[in-house]
Amino acid sequence: MKSKTPVAIAALIPAALLLAACSGGTTDAEGGGDDSGAWSLGYSTPVGAQPGQQQIAETIGAATTELGWSNEILDANLSVDKQVSDVQTMLQLGVNAIGLWALDSNALRSAYAQAASQDVKLIGLNSEAEEFDGTVSWQTHVCLDGGPSDQTAEYIASAKPDAEVIVIGGPPVASITATVECFTEAAEAAGITIVNQTDNTADDSATAASIVSDLLLQYPDVDAIWSYNDASALGASSAITQAGGTIYDGSNDGVITIGINGDADAIQAVEQGRLTGTWDPNPPATGWAMVKAAELLKDGEAADLIVEATFWTAENLADYVAPEDRVYTLDTIPLVE
Repeated sequence: MKSKTPVAIAALIPAALLLAACSGGTTDAEGGGDDSGAWSLGYSTPVGAQPGQQQIAETIGAATTELGWSNEILDANLSVDKQVSDVQTMLQLGVNAIGLWALDSNALRSAYAQAASQDVKLIGLNSEAEEFDGTVSWQTHVCLDGGPSDQTAEYIASAKPDAEVIVIGGPPVASITATVECFTEAAEAAGITIVNQTDNTADDSATAASIVSDLLLQYPDVDAIWSYNDASALGASSAITQAGGTIYDGSNDGVITIGINGDADAIQAVEQGRLTGTWDPNPPATGWAMVKAAELLKDGEAADLIVEATFWTAENLADYVAPEDRVYTLDTIPLVE
């Protein structure tokens, strides 16, 4: 059985929006919580870039409100130093628990130790550290038998047996590397061949398009392109169509093009036939799961939660519900058992 390993850093947030819309007040720096027993939950997001983290922030706000808690949300903006500072700031504000998508747990050790000294619980989102009291993981971001990587590899193999595949990775972050490794292992098991892996270290669609344009000159007959996020997948799609190719939609002979994130642009691209599919990790449910994990820790229970993901293609897109229309409570979060 594959190990439960976080595998991607992908969804990310405008700091001003988070701080303006999602900060729920502060508590005394030494005590934490308030006389009613309500907790304050802090959340450190890694970077302000994608809608998914806005959704996490919004639903942390909704879930803490349901419990009568407060929240503090800060944006590290891809800076490890800023994330260390943000954790320290939240500790000064007196939060009882801190959730974070850790940019570099080694650099955060001193902040983790400070949290432990104040009996503040730490919850890793798609991150691992021995100091974490609990974890919340996207199903897309853990490497388990039968998980999204296995399902994606099997989807490609079923549509195009003996397929040749290009893999687009991302910046040299441990979790992203693990994403690629998990899919690579799954591809080998499914009998498909990865002919090239190139990393989109700029983490944007334009760079991915340029990378794939060059790769298509080397591999004009490639059967599939797997990308670690939707931005890269959309760039790959653009390059394919610019080269005169088509995108596989379940019924044609185009290039299978798959991303991860379930971004609105990716959903629209699937609808329009510009993307084969995208894995939706369900960011709205993630905010609820983060608060649920904190509630479990408050009650002295284990808190290791995996949020269920959905693979959207032309075949099932009629069932898609926009993130803003997904309604959850602390008792109805879609979790992997």
